[in-house]
Amino acid sequence: MKQKRVNINTRLKWHFFLLIMACILGTFLSGPSPAGTDLSLPEWFGTGLMMSLITVLPLMFFIPTVLKPTPGSVSWLSFFLLAYLVFAILKIFSPGGFFGGTLMTLFNLTAFFYAVAWLRPFKKAAKEKQKS
Repeated sequence: MKQKRVNINTRLKWHFFLLIMACILGTFLSGPSPAGTDLSLPEWFGTGLMMSLITVLPLMFFIPTVLKPTPGSVSWLSFFLLAYLVFAILKIFSPGGFFGGTLMTLFNLTAFFYAVAWLRPFKKAAKEKQKS
C-alpha cells in the first residue's frame, strides 16, 4: 500500500509539472507567429513569456501541495484542475490553439486522475470511520 502511494505521489508530481510545461508551450503555440507580426524576435519572446507567466501563475500556488500533499490541499488542487480543464478545452477551439490546448487537456486530465487516486484511500477511511 505504501509503495502504491509513493508511485501515485511521483506520478502526480510529474503530471502536474508537465501540465505547467504544457501551459507554457500552449501559450506560445496559440499566440501569433513571430514571422507574421511586426514584433522583433525578443519582443515576441518576451510577450509570450509574460502571457505564459500569467497563465501558469495560479498553478504555482499549488507547488507546495504537489511536493508535500495533504488530503485537504490535494482536494483543492483537484477542484482547481477542473477550472484549468475548462480553460484548456476553450483553448482547443480557439484559432491556432488546437495543439497547445490538446496538450493542456491531456496533462490536466492525467494530473486530475492522479489527484483523485491519491485521495481515494482517505475517502475510504473516512467512510469506515463514519460507519463505526
